[in-house]
Amino acid sequence: MCAILFLVFTFSYLFYYQADILAVGQHVLSKGQTRYDRTIGALLITTVLYMVQLVVLAITKLSKRSHALTYFPSLLILTIITDISPDIDIHFSFGSWVWLFPLILIIYGGIVWMLRQIQPYEPDTNSIGLLSRMMWLNVMTIITMFVFVGVISSRHEIFHYRMHAEQCLLRNDYDGVLNTGAHCGDADMSLTMMRAYALSQKGELGEKLFEYPIVGGSRVLLPDSVNVKLLMYPEAKLYNYIGIYLIQRMSTIKYLNFIINHNIYKKPAVDYLLCGYLLDKNLDAFVKNIGKYYKVNSKLPKHYREALTLYTHLRSNPILVYHSNVMDADYQDYQDMERNNPDKTLRKNDLHESYGNTYWYYYQYAPLHN
Repeated sequence: MCAILFLVFTFSYLFYYQADILAVGQHVLSKGQTRYDRTIGALLITTVLYMVQLVVLAITKLSKRSHALTYFPSLLILTIITDISPDIDIHFSFGSWVWLFPLILIIYGGIVWMLRQIQPYEPDTNSIGLLSRMMWLNVMTIITMFVFVGVISSRHEIFHYRMHAEQCLLRNDYDGVLNTGAHCGDADMSLTMMRAYALSQKGELGEKLFEYPIVGGSRVLLPDSVNVKLLMYPEAKLYNYIGIYLIQRMSTIKYLNFIINHNIYKKPAVDYLLCGYLLDKNLDAFVKNIGKYYKVNSKLPKHYREALTLYTHLRSNPILVYHSNVMDADYQDYQDMERNNPDKTLRKNDLHESYGNTYWYYYQYAPLHN
């Protein structure tokens, strides 16, 4: 029973939960020379760890109530190889495991020695069969160790989302990128950048960008290899999709203006520039530029219409006046909800529930720098 549980848990844990993390680990450590296969990797690691358990069993000869502890070294190794830091591309290190691993093995050896001393005196009563006390003690022991594996190893939720999103990008699965972590109300700059890229590929950047959590202003639209980065997907491919890849790094807005002014841009760069202005809450620059690329009418992408409506209501002397019956009514409702709730926290929560997917909410509540 312990063997079945161990094999099922280890393979499932590697195949379904840690595959993306191990993929980036192998990619970075091999400098992109090899690729991790989730099926082969899960099978190979599971097999090796099971063989480690067989060796430990042969050495310790733990049986009866302590048999499950023969799986401890294998599960400890599993924990270490899946405890991969989000900063693996900057510096790879085993961290505290360098001294914790031998220390834990020494303690484990001491426990094994004590169990071996009392093992001959353990009673054999109620020790046979599916419902035996001995079997369930071992099952509870190994399940407890499974819990510790999950608690201690890589649990960076956003990092998991990022790596899965990159795997989707490598397969050109843009819906997969957008669905990754869609239920989570949090993100980091790199995940925001990948979502923007996927939306652009689907022609929905100006329509749906602010329906997702956004961190960091316009700089999150393009990778900079420092705070906004891709670990497996080629950065040059993203830049070439917008314009050209420049060795000299520029801010996002500066880069987009440069390629547009020098006529070396591609069509997606237009929405990147307009959304960049919106991300920086620079409504004036957005309004000055939108007429160059779009007819200002009801067919504009949703977030552009929201921005124009907001601009019209905020400026006493707007250079462009935009009105839409539907959009004006929604914005009026937004303002009514804001005025009618004096409590700032409750007001923000209520507005997020009803209008959290609008540019109006982003403009009012989202911090520019995170």
